[in-house]
Amino acid sequence: MSEENNEIISADDDFEKLLQSFINSNIDDADEKPAKKTEEVPEPKKDASSPSLSEEGKRQNEEASRLFEQELANTFAEVRNDIEREKNTPTLKSEESELAQAFINYKTSIEKLTTTHLQQKFETKFFIDLLYPNYKPSVGRILSYDLAAGWTALCKMFPNDVGKFPVTSSDEEFLNFAEKLRDQDLQLAVISYVEILIDMEGCEITYQMKLAKYQEQHIKKIMYEEYLARKERQKRFIEILQTKNFPIDVEKLISNYFRVAQKDADGAYKALITNPAVFAPIDFSKIKPRFFGLVKVSPKDGIRVNKEIGDFLKNIKA
Repeated sequence: MSEENNEIISADDDFEKLLQSFINSNIDDADEKPAKKTEEVPEPKKDASSPSLSEEGKRQNEEASRLFEQELANTFAEVRNDIEREKNTPTLKSEESELAQAFINYKTSIEKLTTTHLQQKFETKFFIDLLYPNYKPSVGRILSYDLAAGWTALCKMFPNDVGKFPVTSSDEEFLNFAEKLRDQDLQLAVISYVEILIDMEGCEITYQMKLAKYQEQHIKKIMYEEYLARKERQKRFIEILQTKNFPIDVEKLISNYFRVAQKDADGAYKALITNPAVFAPIDFSKIKPRFFGLVKVSPKDGIRVNKEIGDFLKNIKA
């Protein structure tokens, strides 16, 4: 493959970039990996409403999470299966195969004509291997260059026939024109020209459909990675809070916070550091009475503990 072809192909091959992204993905073992870096909790900007999560709501959240993970797992399995099929396919697919044959016919017929009429060989930049494992728009541009160069050569050799025929004609007009030509090589060249245009269009449509499919799956991949990062951050919050033995359901507190933060990150954070009890109630039974048990626990103690938890959360880096 020439250096020029390499540059053209690598310039805009979005499909291959997406495939490479999936190949290099570490989604399968992402749950076991620690977060790459410690992030500081963002500063709050606005208030959040008081959330509540019933047992039914909690169950629905867990079910939605399970279905989401399953859907993403199926997506990645499908992508990797596609990649393996691409790698292990020894022959061209039907669309690429038809395009390859049309180009071979086009090149062969023009080579015969240029050797006879111009005493020179018809050189092309495109070759069949560029169609493996699939057609790409960048390859289509190389092929279009050769297609135009071939037609220019035909116009030069047959100015009164090909030279006067408008290239903006329809496929049917091209074929009707080809039927009237007496030279078999010229006839094959014109017919192949039309076939290449038709096959390129078919390959382009197939490419765009596959690209759209992989773009959708790529978005799901990004969503899943963000989901895993959020789970890891949530886990770190819980682990840090559990070391302080605060009289509050830590898992419920953090779970509710992250749920609300998906809709209003700044407001949820402000609520978390100023009034964490909105996410989970203070457990008064776990508050130790002061002065050796002489002073009973009162609502003021709940307010005090609530503030202590908020102040502690404000300084957490997780």
